[in-house]
Amino acid sequence: MNLKLIPTLLAAVLVVSSLLAEDKPSASATAKTEQEYETKVLWDFKGCINDRFMNRVRPYVYNGNVYTWVLLPGYKTMIVKVPLEGGEVQMCPLEPGHVTKPDPHRYYKIAADSLGYIHVAGNMHSAPHVYHWISKKPEDISEFVYTSNQGADKRPQGSQVTYPCFFRSPDGALYLSIRCANPVKGIGISKLDVKTQTWQMLGAKPPKDDLPPNIAKHLKPITAWEDNGEGGRFGYMLPHGSLHWDKNKRMHLLVGLLNENTEGSRNNHPATDILYAYSDDEGKTFHRGDGSKIELPMRAEPGPYQADVVFSHKWVNPFASLRFDEKDRPVIGVKVLKGDRHQFVLEQGKWREVTPDADSKNTDDDAEPEDEAEAKDPVPDNDPKHWVTDNTNPKYRNIYVRVVHPSKKQRNWIQLVVSQPVQTKKAE
Repeated sequence: MNLKLIPTLLAAVLVVSSLLAEDKPSASATAKTEQEYETKVLWDFKGCINDRFMNRVRPYVYNGNVYTWVLLPGYKTMIVKVPLEGGEVQMCPLEPGHVTKPDPHRYYKIAADSLGYIHVAGNMHSAPHVYHWISKKPEDISEFVYTSNQGADKRPQGSQVTYPCFFRSPDGALYLSIRCANPVKGIGISKLDVKTQTWQMLGAKPPKDDLPPNIAKHLKPITAWEDNGEGGRFGYMLPHGSLHWDKNKRMHLLVGLLNENTEGSRNNHPATDILYAYSDDEGKTFHRGDGSKIELPMRAEPGPYQADVVFSHKWVNPFASLRFDEKDRPVIGVKVLKGDRHQFVLEQGKWREVTPDADSKNTDDDAEPEDEAEAKDPVPDNDPKHWVTDNTNPKYRNIYVRVVHPSKKQRNWIQLVVSQPVQTKKAE
């Protein structure tokens, strides 16, 4: 080797080494962080009925308070208000002497409208109409008014109804989704006019074409429906509908429907189609993912009423999930009954299947399945991000709440548990 070249080669090596060192991220830049949570019991109560009914209890958080319901011995219905920061817990009867019928389908849902009035819906299993109460004063559970006997528009819409669920938009608009079974099977979603405290169905009457006369002459507005069922046309169906809002306040609707008759009654109550639609005018009109308008009421069948059919399979869980990715695109999760999970993302107006995230949920958190096994032993979710939080007051937005049953043998024992971030640490 030419010895005169050695200094030149060493210099070159040093330059390259320096460049490589600059391209390599520092240890601090690549370290992952792990969020820690502090969890505590906010409320502990051992006076409920000792029944699996209590597995239906869910919390609702509004403006720094947790609202929930319990049944006391004799099925006495009580509404509970618990301050997130601690303090006096209130427990008041929904109505003096009000008793819930002994049927776990007859759970309750609670929500607040944009003026702070507390709404309650429940005690329904194929009820003729929605049973609905509203507090006399905002954020006050001391007295409720039963509105369902004050006129059809004073209660959320729907006939022969079960499984209510409230949804609240970022602007405070209140909606209620519920299964309807008369005269057709489907999902009815009502919107509250907070100024008049009246409700209106988002949808229209189904077209009379091909419907039996006994059904066609009794048609009522509905949001989404199908004519299939378990055991044959217009048989039993367990549909599900949920509402979601992205960062731009666009409303997204997700519906699970049965669009093929089963041979007989099915214990798992399947769906075949997971439908999607969005609305930019609070539900007056709906569109498919590509922007085309959907005629109402929407269906899974091809035609002008057809919503986006994100997934179709025999058979699927009707309780699909919807979340938004880092680009604010809707991502829908679906579970095939006794099969795999699937996920789809809306990309340039079309649905594309993607690999499911390891920690993703593929069922709706607010769903109330009829499956008796799940009603008896719900699977606990230990991830606080999947719990309920206060989306109305930024002060409490990072406080997560859930209902816990400390003992399966003592279902009369119920707790409200809260969890909130305390610090971050570097993962090893």
